[in-house]
Amino acid sequence: MVDLHHCLDQLLAFQYVAENLSFKKASDQLFLTPTALSHRIKKLEQQLNLKLFERRTRTIVLTPEGEYLYKHVQLGFNQIHKALEELQQKKQRMLTITTTPPYASEWIIPYLPELQALFPQVIFRVHASYDPVNMDTGQYDLAIRYGQGGYRDLNVELLAEDEYVAVSHAFFDEALLDWSKVPLIHFSWGEEYCPLKVNWQTWYKQQDMQIAAGQRQVFYNEENHAIQAVLAGQGIALLSRIAVSNYLKHGTLKIVSPHVLSSMNYYFLTTENEDDVVTATKTWCREKLYNVLC
Repeated sequence: MVDLHHCLDQLLAFQYVAENLSFKKASDQLFLTPTALSHRIKKLEQQLNLKLFERRTRTIVLTPEGEYLYKHVQLGFNQIHKALEELQQKKQRMLTITTTPPYASEWIIPYLPELQALFPQVIFRVHASYDPVNMDTGQYDLAIRYGQGGYRDLNVELLAEDEYVAVSHAFFDEALLDWSKVPLIHFSWGEEYCPLKVNWQTWYKQQDMQIAAGQRQVFYNEENHAIQAVLAGQGIALLSRIAVSNYLKHGTLKIVSPHVLSSMNYYFLTTENEDDVVTATKTWCREKLYNVLC
């Protein structure tokens, strides 16, 4: 029995020579010298104790045994190549999206099955944080960050412009609204993350008002918690329009004042080697926002 472990290189060399009927062309394709290639063919013929090629003056031709072997070797290597391609196609890839907690809660997690259906071969990982992101580490494929732009050494694309609006539960009676008595729900993620001072104090000051002494207030450091407090009817919060767009569209929350505060914007951050999956994920994110905001 022929030991395939020792003759696979020779069989591959044989296939290339049989396809080209030229040692020179085959050696160029295999990055071998003609002498090395000739040695492999000779060794295969010795192992099989068969003559595979007839060497003529200016050309070579396959012997009947060579024709038979070539047909089966070609089929075998084609099947191996096909199997390797299928394995690559089935191989699951991990794609990590890092974004702010509100964007993860309101725009990624509820719709993630849609994204998974678009890319069944991809395993998605969602990382939520306000912290600056270092894309050079290779930990993240796509970052969605809330800021003022100007990110260095990255591909930066605007995802959405934002503003902060005063929001209440849908059943709140605006006829009874007294800005000196209404319970205020504060959300603050720290000046290191939001340096524009988007807060109730600024909102009141811009309208020549002030928060009354003794006015009921509660403070949260997570915007998601402030949203839940408003949904529970506990007061009015100053919230990102992007973060609460779904609630506004479905009528569970409503804006109770035309006065808004300018804020920062959402940006996509990627590296130069972004692939088709990352590009398509960005398109999907834009479409989800567009369908709600427009």
